[in-house]
Amino acid sequence: MRTLESLEHILEKITCMRIGQKYEGLKNISLHIQNMEYEKYNFIILRLKKQIEIVKKYNPPVRPAMDPMVSSYLGIYSGLDFSEEYGLLMGYPKCCIESFKSARFAIDNNHLKEAEVIKENINNNLGENNNYALVLTSGFIPCSLKCRESWSKGLIALVSFKEYKNIVKLERELLNELPHYHGGYNEYFEKIFLKK
Repeated sequence: MRTLESLEHILEKITCMRIGQKYEGLKNISLHIQNMEYEKYNFIILRLKKQIEIVKKYNPPVRPAMDPMVSSYLGIYSGLDFSEEYGLLMGYPKCCIESFKSARFAIDNNHLKEAEVIKENINNNLGENNNYALVLTSGFIPCSLKCRESWSKGLIALVSFKEYKNIVKLERELLNELPHYHGGYNEYFEKIFLKK
């Protein structure tokens, strides 16, 4: 259940940084968390725990994006000066963090070309697999859709139609239970459909 463990690890880092534990490469975000108002800190902890509780029920093969309210209070959307730190906190591979730092802020043409190759391979082998979609953690920009570390960390996966439906149910529950007003994150997963 690596997707759940990943969220739990983020929660653990945040709570440990709050009491002063040091993590290599997380100096600025650690100071931000230590200096956060008590109410704001408790709010993000409660929301992150609720997200973990919901994700545990669904056990998706890809980790959902962190709750947008938690991300906002942590400064992830405004902390581009510390993108490496936020990538480390989220457990992103170093190669993907470096790619992001080079101003690769969205799924681009190279990713889409890789997706087409994957899609072509899937469609040519319809009888041999049940892969329906390529799913990524929303907001995560991999260096490549072929990044092995991203796959092993549950940030990218091929999913069956059944898994896809489960992911949609999970997203719906997250939106219902953890409402937010961040327009850029209406979905917790990026989805690229593979079958015709």
